[in-house]
Amino acid sequence: MSVLQAAAETYLCCPQCREQKLSLVESTLVCRQCQAVYQADPGRGFAALLAPEVAEQSAKQDIQKWWGDLYAQLYKETDDTLTPDRLYRMVDQFEGLMTARHHLAVMEMPLAKVAGKRVLEIGPGGGGHSCLFKKYGAKVVAADITPERAISTAGKLTLMEGPESLAFNADGENLPFADNCFDIVYSNGVLHHSLDTDKCIDEVYRVLKPGGRAVIMLYSRHSASYWLNIVPRALITGEMFRWPEPQWIGRLTEGRPKHGETKNPFTRVYSAAQMIQAFRRFDIESLRKSSFQFDNFCIPKLSQVRHKLMELFGRQAHPGGVLVYGKSFMTETRTELLLGRYLGFAWNIVARKSRGEADVTDAAL
Repeated sequence: MSVLQAAAETYLCCPQCREQKLSLVESTLVCRQCQAVYQADPGRGFAALLAPEVAEQSAKQDIQKWWGDLYAQLYKETDDTLTPDRLYRMVDQFEGLMTARHHLAVMEMPLAKVAGKRVLEIGPGGGGHSCLFKKYGAKVVAADITPERAISTAGKLTLMEGPESLAFNADGENLPFADNCFDIVYSNGVLHHSLDTDKCIDEVYRVLKPGGRAVIMLYSRHSASYWLNIVPRALITGEMFRWPEPQWIGRLTEGRPKHGETKNPFTRVYSAAQMIQAFRRFDIESLRKSSFQFDNFCIPKLSQVRHKLMELFGRQAHPGGVLVYGKSFMTETRTELLLGRYLGFAWNIVARKSRGEADVTDAAL
């Protein structure tokens, strides 16, 4: 039995009719209930197109266009030259970078305990985080609404030894997975870019096993990036007066398109109270703020100035950034890490799905 067929028989479901009746027929997954057909490509890492087709000129098509553009900017060049040896080196370097940054991927994610666990990553980008989890023995399932990103992640996962892992083109608002099937759902800075973030969080809750944990990062409203960078630029450019908040924040974050004209459609930011409200169905275990740099201010060329000053004082950019940022990353200083607890742009949350009355046999993480 192929890995994809095994997935179809254990945890995949049709995103259209929600029935868990998918069969692998040559290079397609076919729903035996509603007869919907989804393309699959086992030869490229089992990437299967399980996202319902989006309408032209729709918000979700804009999401796919923008994040496809950013894929080409950040990951395509690396993907074109990747080998297993190089990937393993890059994953090790990436882990070192995440450790230096006090990042969600190593601080909140229980890497030492993920072996044998089924871990879903929503929005894997180029697959760096998913590869890290596979390195530690997780059975990784990755889902991204952008086909290029799902294929990129699938390709990387197949270059690594370890548990069979799959990547799917799927919509976080309508995940093609059965209820109660994942031990951990991980998502780093993704759900706040969706059309309906609350619906994504509901889906996270649905697919988690009772007792399972959501490990998620969303952007912080009360941060230096928001009040001292994004808001001033929104006022200067007038974007704040032309669009609803998630759209004007989106247009001013994540960079600029280089392969098209579509800008980032949505970005949401959250206060602590809004985070607690968004995860009200969960038992919140921890909520930590991080990610501040001295370039988080509305001053032209400040990022370049920070980089040059750090080089002048002997600090080198970390090569671990290439896998996920497309280039080496200048890590935070100890002062920046400290200020990140109060002024950081990242809310890192660990939220547990109540066991309720379910008979759960999996050991607690």
